[in-house]
Amino acid sequence: MFVDFDGLRGGANTSYTAADHAYEGAGRLNRAGTATSIFGDFAEAKSFQQALSAAQSRHAQLAEQQFTSLGTIGDKAHTATNGFVEMEKRNTATLDDVY
Repeated sequence: MFVDFDGLRGGANTSYTAADHAYEGAGRLNRAGTATSIFGDFAEAKSFQQALSAAQSRHAQLAEQQFTSLGTIGDKAHTATNGFVEMEKRNTATLDDVY
């Protein structure tokens, strides 16, 4: 079986980069806000602002979940790579002992 160690490490690093972007996006969404009177001072405008605020909060939560998931994927890819590297070392040592 062939395992591309550099490919696994690169994928892990890409996952970490994506996690960082998700974290930054979640932070920006959490810091951004809409003034209560931005759409006007009547019932429909207030209702729309509340819906917009709820959607913004939901998107921030989703971005935070993506941050966690992508970081976990990166961790698992590194763990798998390290496992394969160690297995390769053991197998090479065993073959060297035999031959």
